[in-house]
Amino acid sequence: MRYIINYQVKILYIDFTTNVIRSSYTMLEEEVKKNNLFDFIKVENWFKRLFLLEPLYYFIDTLIFNKSISCSEVKIGRITNSLSGKYKTF
Repeated sequence: MRYIINYQVKILYIDFTTNVIRSSYTMLEEEVKKNNLFDFIKVENWFKRLFLLEPLYYFIDTLIFNKSISCSEVKIGRITNSLSGKYKTF
């Protein structure tokens, strides 16, 4: 395991109510090498692109919602390099 990304997803429902879900994503060393992600800014940009490309259920359990979702956005709170202990907060 190389990076741990702590983030929150803001959900906007079709009735204009909102919800915030916090979660984390773990990147393995192979994924870091494959995508050349050796600094925090590259990891941040890669994760934001991944959020746009993948369906919402890839990041959070969408089965818990009983309302239709209009849109969602991601906000990264912290990225930690689990090998060195260094981190960056956003």
